[in-house]
Amino acid sequence: MRQWLKRLFDICFPRYCVVCGSRLRYAETCTCVRCLLNLPLTRFKGRRSNVVERILWDERIATQRANAFLKFDRLSPYCQIFYHFKYWSHPQVAVYYGRLMALDVRDEGFFEGIDLIVPVPLSRRRLGRRGYNQSERIAQGIRQVTGLPVQEGVVVRCVDNRTQTRLTAEERRQNVADIFRLARPEAVCGKHVLLVDDVITTGSTLRACAHALLEAGDVRLSVMGLAVSSYHMRWVFPEPCEAAQGQ
Repeated sequence: MRQWLKRLFDICFPRYCVVCGSRLRYAETCTCVRCLLNLPLTRFKGRRSNVVERILWDERIATQRANAFLKFDRLSPYCQIFYHFKYWSHPQVAVYYGRLMALDVRDEGFFEGIDLIVPVPLSRRRLGRRGYNQSERIAQGIRQVTGLPVQEGVVVRCVDNRTQTRLTAEERRQNVADIFRLARPEAVCGKHVLLVDDVITTGSTLRACAHALLEAGDVRLSVMGLAVSSYHMRWVFPEPCEAAQGQ
């Protein structure tokens, strides 16, 4: 009966793929099968020294594990996934892709030893305008797969900085300087924390949030982003080419 009711609901209120806009079938959620089969996957699977880990390297951050599920390209139709939950008020899309991201690395042992998930926080103004934190929604998708608790309010965004969208790498670093404050050190002290964000571009926001978490002391840190900028995949940290390997 429930299946028939859902089919009837789909007839009366059709759903559409967030990537290509085609009408979804009964068993499809958010994205059609054809678009799912062609997702721009990073295929990092949490392996050591991947692009995300290298983006975050500095004198203070030593990540236990790091991963991104998708490659983000503004010229690709797959950027529609992010527009749906960041600008068009569809938080269920973030939850769905959070589940996919977690399933991608669950059997790789990525979540072993992790105690809790901390989403990168939004400012109060942006949270009030959007109605939800997209990173928290992604984290809830991960929780549904792993059972790990999601802790909000551990780090707070104390400065409502301007959007990072059109800034250079150096401007991004300056824009996020000292924007996070550790509010609940007792929640993460002695813990292995998974820090979650939506899109990793230069890593400036993640790095600033990670620095705030590390102030609690005795914190082990792993990082997940739903996507990493495809710019890094092509130019910033290229994989060793065959010619170089043969030298």
